Amino acid sequence: MNCEILVIGKKQINSIKTLWEKLNEIHLKDSTHFKDHYKYFTFEERCEKFDEIKNSNIRIEVIIDNNKTVGYCISTIEKNTGEIDSLFIEQEYRKFGFGRQLVENSIKWLKANECKKIMVSVAEGHESVFDFYRKFEFYQRMTYLQLKA
Repeated sequence: MNCEILVIGKKQINSIKTLWEKLNEIHLKDSTHFKDHYKYFTFEERCEKFDEIKNSNIRIEVIIDNNKTVGYCISTIEKNTGEIDSLFIEQEYRKFGFGRQLVENSIKWLKANECKKIMVSVAEGHESVFDFYRKFEFYQRMTYLQLKA
């Protein structure tokens, strides 16, 4: 293993498409009430949010192992609110602390950019990640309910 963590620009976001699709498959499998959303949700639709964000307000970090992208974290800033929007690491790389490093890097970047609030959203059914995020002092503040279409 010869891994490095790099920051990439929005124009390179397609390099994480396959990984994002794997995350979406996990959300599809885990979801109890919104499987149709994940079944039809595309990477291109997900990226529409990022198209509207200035380059200086988005950070995309990737983990590269021998020219292969094996993980990523996307963070954004909107109106002094920072968000860890998406995080995924290939299963075989999860035991090496890369997730911790990516989240710590994101929090540091968001704080350096004077975010007053820093959040992470967790998809319904994917609550198994709560313990991971609690290590960084992310806690449930509110539960958002959505009408099933």
